[in-house]
Order: sequence, then C-alpha cells, then structure tokens
Amino acid sequence: MKFQGLYSLIFFGGFSLADFAKPKLTSFPDWTKTERFTPDDLIQLKSLTNPIISPDKSRLVYSQSTYNKTLDQSGRNLRLVDIKKGFESVTDLTPFSFNQSDSSQTWINNDLVAFTAIRKSPAQNLFTVSTADGSVRQVTNYTNSINRVIYNPIANKIAFISSVYKGMNIDESTKESERLSQTPYSGVVYDKLFIRHYNTWITNKRIQLFTVDTNIVGGVLTVSGTPINIVEKYAGEWGLEPTSYSFSPDGKNILFVAKIEGREESWQTKAGIFTVPADGSTVPVMLNSDFDGAASSPVYSPNGKYIAWLQMATRGYESDQNQIILYDIATQKIKRLVSNWNRSPSSVKFSQDSLKLFMTVPYEVDEALFSLYIDDESLIRITKNGTVHTYEELTPNKLIVTMSTFVYPPKVFMIDADSNQIPTQITSENDKNLSNLWLSDIDTFWFDGALDEKVQGMVLYPYGFDPSKKYPIAFIVHGGPQNSWRNQWSIVWNPNTFTNQGYVVVIINFHGGDAYGQKFTDSIKRNWGTYPYEDLMKGLDYFLGNTTYTDSDNVVALGASYGGYMMNWINGHTNRFKALVNHDGVFSLVSMGYGTEELWFNEHDIGIPWVSTDRASMEAHNPERYVANWKTPTLVIHSDNDYRVPLTEGISTFTALQRHGIPSRFLYFPDESHVISKPANLLKWYSEVLKWIGFYTNTTVWQM
Repeated sequence: MKFQGLYSLIFFGGFSLADFAKPKLTSFPDWTKTERFTPDDLIQLKSLTNPIISPDKSRLVYSQSTYNKTLDQSGRNLRLVDIKKGFESVTDLTPFSFNQSDSSQTWINNDLVAFTAIRKSPAQNLFTVSTADGSVRQVTNYTNSINRVIYNPIANKIAFISSVYKGMNIDESTKESERLSQTPYSGVVYDKLFIRHYNTWITNKRIQLFTVDTNIVGGVLTVSGTPINIVEKYAGEWGLEPTSYSFSPDGKNILFVAKIEGREESWQTKAGIFTVPADGSTVPVMLNSDFDGAASSPVYSPNGKYIAWLQMATRGYESDQNQIILYDIATQKIKRLVSNWNRSPSSVKFSQDSLKLFMTVPYEVDEALFSLYIDDESLIRITKNGTVHTYEELTPNKLIVTMSTFVYPPKVFMIDADSNQIPTQITSENDKNLSNLWLSDIDTFWFDGALDEKVQGMVLYPYGFDPSKKYPIAFIVHGGPQNSWRNQWSIVWNPNTFTNQGYVVVIINFHGGDAYGQKFTDSIKRNWGTYPYEDLMKGLDYFLGNTTYTDSDNVVALGASYGGYMMNWINGHTNRFKALVNHDGVFSLVSMGYGTEELWFNEHDIGIPWVSTDRASMEAHNPERYVANWKTPTLVIHSDNDYRVPLTEGISTFTALQRHGIPSRFLYFPDESHVISKPANLLKWYSEVLKWIGFYTNTTVWQM
C-alpha cells in the first residue's frame, strides 16, 4: 500500500489562530457589528438533507425542513437547484406546508422526481412531482406506510420498506393492526430479547423489503401488481430487517444489509450482506457468512463486477474497525483492501468508472472524504476541514458533497477530487441569517495524555472575546464513548450556543474515540473510568496552564450518555468544577448491564454482571461506588423513552444528589428518547442547561 498526497481542498470558517495560547484581537470581528447566536436562531435554521443528482447531471433535488417557533410547527419540502447556476437558481419543487414531510426523493427521469409523503391519508405513500410544472401525482395508495424508495429504470421497478406481520402483505398488516387494537387487554408476551429497542417497544411486525413493477406512460408513473416481499424466503429466523439496499446496475438483483435475527440478537452484532433477485423468486444469499461482526454500507460497482462493503471482524463489538471488503461477483472471492490501515471508514461508494472507492473516514477532528484506488490501493484525502455528510460523483473527479463545520450547517458544494481547486458552493439557505452572528471556529492542541500518548483537544472562543480578560470554561465531554467530537454542525449540544453565553468551550477527544486509529479506540475496553478521565483532567490542566484568558476557578462540565457517566465519575473523584450537567448518564454499571437493550455494548466494553472477573472490573469503574464523595451541584436530564440508558439511571443519580443535600435539579422529558428531537423541547433543554451553569458562573445571557 502507498499513500499519495493529502489534498487540502476545503477550509471554511471565521478564523484560524496559529497559537490558541495567545490569540490576537485582529483575528476576531468587530463586536459592535456582530450579534450573539442563540438557541432561538439555532432551531429556526433550515435543515438540508439528501441531495440527489439528476440523470443528466444538471440538477439536484434535496429536502429541506423548516421550524416555526411561534407556531411550534415543522414542515419539509423538496427543492430543486441547477448545479451550474448555483443557489441563485434554487426553487421549491414541492410547495412548503407545515406538518407536511416530503422525503425519500429519487429521480425517475430528468422530468420526474418520486418522493414519499402523507397527503390526505394516514399512511405514507409514493408521489411524483414534475420538474417542468410542479404538478404532484399520487402513485400508490397503500394503507400501511412505505419508506426509503429507490428506483431502477432498466428493471422498471421500485423498492421500499414497510413494517408488516409475518405472512401478510402491506394492506393485510394494516387490517391486523386494526384487529389487535380492538382486543380488550393490553398485555404483550415476549419469549426473547429484544423487548424494546432505542425508543420503541418491539411488536410482532418487522420491516421488510418490497419491490413492485412500474410503468411510465405520458410522463405519468404508475405501479402494477402487488408488492413482493423479497426477503421473506430467508432461510433463517423470520424478521430479517434490511437497513440499506440498492439495485444492481441491471436491476435484476437487490443488495442489502440486515442484522441477523434470533435469540442472541441483543448481545451479538453480526449483520449479513445479502443479494436477492428483485422479483423475490429465490432466497436471499449471504455473502459474508464467514464474518461474525457487524457490516454496513453495501454497494454495487457501476460496471456490475464488484460489491463493496464495510465489515467488522469481532463478534459483539460495535466499534471494531471497519475493514473495506471487495467482493468479485464472478469468482465470489473476497479481498480486504488497505488491510494494514488503522482507520475505520464510516461509508463507501464506487466511482462511476468503478476504478476507485470514495469513503468518509473519521480523522482527528474531521469526517474526511477519501478516495481509494482499487488496483494499487493508494489513498488520497480529498477534504480537510469539516465533516462530509453525503457525497456523489457528478463527473469524473467532480463530486457533489454535503458538508458542515462548527460555523455553518450542512451545505451542498461541488469539489474537485484531484486538485486544490476552491469548492463551489451550491446551496445557501442559512447564509443570510447567520451572516452577522458569532460562530467560533476551532483551534486544536495536543498534549500528553494517558499511556503517554498524544491526545487532541479543541477550543472555541466566546462572544466579545478579549484576550486581556478572563472567561469561564464550558468543558464538554462527548458520548459514545467510541465517538469523537467532529468539526460539524449539530442541533443538540451545539458548542456555539455556549460560546455566545460568554464561555470558552474546551473539548477533549479522549482515549476510546474513533478518529485516532483502532488501538486508540480499543483502549477504553474495561477502562471507562481510567484513561478517559486521565485525558480529560490532563487536557484541562494543559489548556489552563497555557492560557491567560481563562478563569481556572470558574469551570463547569457537561456531558451526555457516556459523557453523563463521566459527570457522575467526575463528581466522585474531583471537586474542581463549579457545576455539572448530566444528560442521560449512567449511574450504576451493574443496573445498566441488566437494563439497557443493546447488551453487546455493555458486555464488550464493561462485562457481564454475573461473571466474577467482569464484575470486579465493572465495580472498579462504577460511579455508584463513589456517591459518598459527591459534592458538586448537578443538573440531571433524562427522558422516559430512553431505552439505551434507562430513566432509572437518571432518577438514581438525582436521588443520590438529593439525599446528600447537594444542590441539584431534575429535567424530565416524558416524550423524548436518548437524544432530544422536538424543537420546543430542545429550547427548554438549552434554557435549563444555560440557567444552571450560568447561576454558578454568573454568565446567563439568553433565556427562553
């Protein structure tokens, strides 16, 4: 393997400081002409997703959502843009309306776009819209919702998923749901795990993959016949649920990935890569039966010769390294590409000429786009700063990408894959609203962390920054724990909502993160309370020791999920913080081991509660053992529908704080899960968090 030059194509942002220790005033804007960015601004920004290139490569269609705070209503519609003309040519392809959600868009031909929506019926169905006159037609009228439609023009078929009962079609499943709703009892019987997953209780319905024939006459798309469930013939346990799928180039087959069902599905991660005839005539065939780990991102090569996907090797380890697999369809042989690379891609696609793969890769503070040449396995890094969310090749060496950073939400750009050419921005919905608001870019620093290894940190600067003054610090701890903070836009935990309240924001990408090589990721196994905590404390000490504009006696810490666990761990091990915010955090690793739904995560990282050697390690890293040491005021946040870290973990934390007489508050959401999703609830979340830390740092500015 050889590494070619790393191309730095993209740099966006307000500024970049060479030395975070001594930032210069000239690097910052005129504060008299710059306003604060608030949670109100955040939630009312337009959200762009899933840009799709037209068959003739001239236009993009994408979906865009808008939230109105006054009405507390959201809507999503489709937008159309000419690639050459850029954002000045953007038009609404479907009309915008609140409480309407147009999504799952796909091009039928250059004149017709298909999408899913709910219009005048309780079920989500397929519609088309003309790019010429905007006329909308309903294509299907199923009584059960369909989602994620794809189309193949050679086979004249569409494929989609729908949740059905065993042995029943789409409409029959609706009738069965209606029948069950009339039963006089509410009890549900389970014989195996899962009984619930993420935020939903499991029923007897399963997501299945369907195909149906289509016709186009006079510019009108119609479907013919009854949809065929193409996965129900699977020889294993019924209920195989495809999560990603695509047609073969000739439309004869469909490629999909699905987690293997069965008694062990809640504590194993094995996923199958399958091919199946598009007409469902034979059983799905698994291509990766020799692997025990998770799999993802299966794709056909445009020339029809290969299939690529990402494959983990280790059973029960959801954060194992993603190996890049190339499958030769003719010979049925598997090859691992760049097998000695220590990075773990998150997605993969073929180039149009089938000679290389494009892939997104967590790389330090970025989610970078790389290309990988199949013949000599040479790698090229295409993007530098920021996070690539979506990508699609437009022409040879030209790509359409969706990117974001801390200073701008997702936008569409056209970039050159093989040069340092400045990217062309195509969409700009939020630019005007953000133009005079303070959004701090990041500076990064490295320090000696646990195991005497280099660890990376980030800093963002407060509104009105003056290096001669001192500012409080918001020390934000990421979840996962096998994640890392990315330079990307976020609605929840947006760091610039804190900088605009007057905080210097400090972030440490501690051991266990996914962007610094697999060894770095693996190091957190059985070490939840050791290496990450050491990194966090050393990183904060290093930052404070190298800056004069921070107040070391005015630091608050905040974290969610594993970051919430760390808040409880911190409370038992140091009193250096003025206040803590614990969102969906683990109180007891023992109760978590029995109460969470994805058991593979706990069992790999921490252990099995009744295995003596595992139990010893579990107790060594258990925050509950150190409750007697707790002293720091804490805001606890938890939601009723969080089945990843159950509600009782938050209640237990609050109970311990209250019984110790420690200033504490409990923010409870009865209608949210592990992540806050509703805009009004998000505003309440920011309001309570900023009030809490503001009280202890005397910095509250924005209020709901």
